[in-house]
Amino acid sequence: MMLAVKNASSLYDLGRPVAGNLEVIIASKPEQIEAAQRLRYSVFCEEMGAKPSAEIERTKRDMDEFDAVCDHLLVVEHQLDGEALVVGTYRLLRRKSMEKIGRFYSESEYDISTVKNYSGEILEVGRSCVDPLYRNRAVMQLLWRGIGSYVAKFDVALMFGCASFFGTNPNDHAMALSYLHHYHLAPEELRPVALKERYIDMNLMPKDAVNVKEAFSSLPALIKGYLRLSGYIGLGAVIDPDYNTTDVSIVVKTDLVTEKYAQRYGTPAEN
Repeated sequence: MMLAVKNASSLYDLGRPVAGNLEVIIASKPEQIEAAQRLRYSVFCEEMGAKPSAEIERTKRDMDEFDAVCDHLLVVEHQLDGEALVVGTYRLLRRKSMEKIGRFYSESEYDISTVKNYSGEILEVGRSCVDPLYRNRAVMQLLWRGIGSYVAKFDVALMFGCASFFGTNPNDHAMALSYLHHYHLAPEELRPVALKERYIDMNLMPKDAVNVKEAFSSLPALIKGYLRLSGYIGLGAVIDPDYNTTDVSIVVKTDLVTEKYAQRYGTPAEN
């Protein structure tokens, strides 16, 4: 469900990444955040089968305590009547903002002490989704360009978060999970590790049995995007029964991706 908002202004100047009547902004008003939550509900609950709480079901908004301390990246489509439809979103949480709530979202699934000990600014990314009618190259590029602008603005050194496979049976993704484990495991000094009580082994197939091309092709688009920007994967997967997903941990050093980002998605100021 897309929600229209009037006068879609941005909390921070991201250099106005635009494509036609699409623009990426940081939400500056409660109604913009509500629009993102309604889009998340539509995608996660109605489309992907997440199990909403009674409150989430009543309001038709995917929401939690992290929303109040995060920045919300939005792709909006401007309409002729002055309204804007929220068609894509990402949730962003920096270290300073995290201190207001005391933890990162990822910590319910992973030990991220190596990430938290990293010098410099760190940024947790998550709750990414796009309206089914707008799952195209232009919208995905705007999301990535928006993140690139945000990373540059706040001098982020390390991005991290969870990315998901649909469904809660890891064996359905045995080759893809094994491929990530064998070929993209984060170095120990940066490696998140799934919490012991939630740890699911990703090493489901021997390395020589993995068809690399087939495995990469089967990955969700978001995980492919992180890998194309030199991203790493944490150790172990986690089942999230509430969201009907199998999660992996992602880590991206921003100093490794600047050139690749510019080549693939355009510089943040580019129109």
